[in-house]
Amino acid sequence: MKKFLAVLFAAITLNAGIYTNQLIQCMVKHSSPQDIKTLKTWMFFAFAQDPDLKKYAKITPSQIEFINKKMGHYVTRLLTKDCKKEFKNAVKYEGNLAISQSFEYLGRVAGAAITGTPEVREFFQQFSKYIDTKKLNALMK
Repeated sequence: MKKFLAVLFAAITLNAGIYTNQLIQCMVKHSSPQDIKTLKTWMFFAFAQDPDLKKYAKITPSQIEFINKKMGHYVTRLLTKDCKKEFKNAVKYEGNLAISQSFEYLGRVAGAAITGTPEVREFFQQFSKYIDTKKLNALMK
């Protein structure tokens, strides 16, 4: 996981200001594999609240409260301890957009962690056997 985060850290190319990029880099640097697991779980729980998806996930209210608490502690630690200086500078010099851009990027880190697993990559490939390649090839002639 450390190697994965290092690659993502090196590839930061957001269209954000210098202070926002410093905040992003700090947040990624101070996110442990357990933190990323918390973020992935929280994101899954959030997506599972969508009315079209809710029927597929059996998440209890106590599980939701538990992950919300973990996520709250994680974010609080990042912004008030690990990345305090970067957070203050980003907001001071680049405004509140710095916060949403930083968490958008952190969400990308979690998404990449999810889609980077062999099981998920395999799942993504399974639908391809149902693509009508003859129709696609006809379009490219």
